Amino acid sequence: MSDETKGKSLLENAYRLATPDDNIAYYRDFSDSYDKDFADGLGFALPTEVARVFLERRMDDQAPVADLGCGTGLVGEALHGKVSEIDGLDISTEMLSVARSKGVYNALVQIDLTKSVKGYEQAYGAVLSSGTFTHGHLGPDAIDMALKLGRADCLFVLSVNLVHFDTLGFERKFSSLIDLNAISGFQTEDVAIYANPNHDHSSDRALIVSFRKSNG
Repeated sequence: MSDETKGKSLLENAYRLATPDDNIAYYRDFSDSYDKDFADGLGFALPTEVARVFLERRMDDQAPVADLGCGTGLVGEALHGKVSEIDGLDISTEMLSVARSKGVYNALVQIDLTKSVKGYEQAYGAVLSSGTFTHGHLGPDAIDMALKLGRADCLFVLSVNLVHFDTLGFERKFSSLIDLNAISGFQTEDVAIYANPNHDHSSDRALIVSFRKSNG
């Protein structure tokens, strides 16, 4: 079976996940092969795109940075040498173990964003996430918990699958936060999720959503 075929299977099965426990169990089995089969096999480009948008929008006081749902550390790798303080946060201890082996994070934290961020409230000047807010992973309700990680004026750069942005309620969630003055400077950028052509998901798109947490 080719890396591309394995990557496709990983993606399609990931979309079937429904609970945090599903995610923990699923990525326990694939953490060691995730980079080769999925990231390389399909040309997963979102981590690089999230890193790029962050570097374009950041200010001098955006440290430390949280990579939320860091997985095997692809965003950390994209920012290595460009960001001095970055922590990786993920629900899977196995994925965190792979990320740790790359030596690109200051700290690695196991966290379930559907439950609590106790101990990390207002700890970060920027919060990034690639491929975490989508079907089968974290839905729009988890945005509220993610906001707790950032201090006032924290820069958030999150990817959301374009198909799911409207159908799963992300657009409605962000509109509500804007109306409540909870976030400001809201921007979106449509990007390709995968760089490799000629596979079943090569045309999939995502929105890179960026905004700042409002004061107060």
